[in-house]
Amino acid sequence: MKLIELPALPIAFLRRTGPYGPENRALVERLKRLARDADLLDAGSVIFCAAWDDPACTPPEACRYDACLVLRLAARLPDTRSGYLPDGRYVCFTVPHTPEALSEIYGTAVRTVGCCGLSADPSRPMLEAYPLSLVQRGRCQFYVPVL
Repeated sequence: MKLIELPALPIAFLRRTGPYGPENRALVERLKRLARDADLLDAGSVIFCAAWDDPACTPPEACRYDACLVLRLAARLPDTRSGYLPDGRYVCFTVPHTPEALSEIYGTAVRTVGCCGLSADPSRPMLEAYPLSLVQRGRCQFYVPVL
C-alpha cells in the first residue's frame, strides 16, 4: 500500500450503467478490441476501470462503471467518449488479478485506509488499474481516492 498523487490523465472510455458484475468485464474487452483495432494497445498501455457508485448506497440499476484507456499525445479512440481520470491523492494497493481478490479489496480498502488515518474521498471513484507489465505477472492495482 502506498500513497500517490495521480495526475489528470487523458482517457478514452466506455460507460456501462447497471449492476456491477460480469458485464463490466465485457465492457473492458470491448474497449480493448477498439484499442487494438485503432493500433492504440501496446506494451505501455494502461487500462483503468472506475466504479463511480457505492452499491451499498446506490440502486444497482444506477451504478456507473467506466472502462478507460489512458491516451498518449493527441490520440483518439473511435466510438468512445473522451475525458480525464480524476486527479488527486490515492492510496494504491497491488493485488492479485483475480475476481476474488478484487471483490475482497473493494470490501476492505476503505477500512484499511481509515486505519492509517486517512479519509476516503467519496466525490471520486475507486479505480482499478491494469498496466500490462503487472497483468503479465498476475497482478493489478486498486486505487482508493483520499482527502
